[in-house]
Amino acid sequence: MAAFLYRMADSPSFTGPVVSPFTDVAPSTQFYKEITWLVSEGIATGWVGNDGTAEYRPVSPINRDAMAAFLYRYDDAGFSDVG
Repeated sequence: MAAFLYRMADSPSFTGPVVSPFTDVAPSTQFYKEITWLVSEGIATGWVGNDGTAEYRPVSPINRDAMAAFLYRYDDAGFSDVG
């Protein structure tokens, strides 16, 4: 999903942060750049883990309501020409 939205935005120039904002997404994780781009644009927010740290949960399935929220934020951030 992160790669899909990043590519839909024409793969903007972006370098992911050296330190991950999420405990479960290392800088070496596949699609790290795309995931952190979503966060930098306010499209994805992640989850607060039980210990209070930020998690992205990259291998968890995405429900329709969550995908709708991603698409809404994507459009709200000005990346969509639909609407």
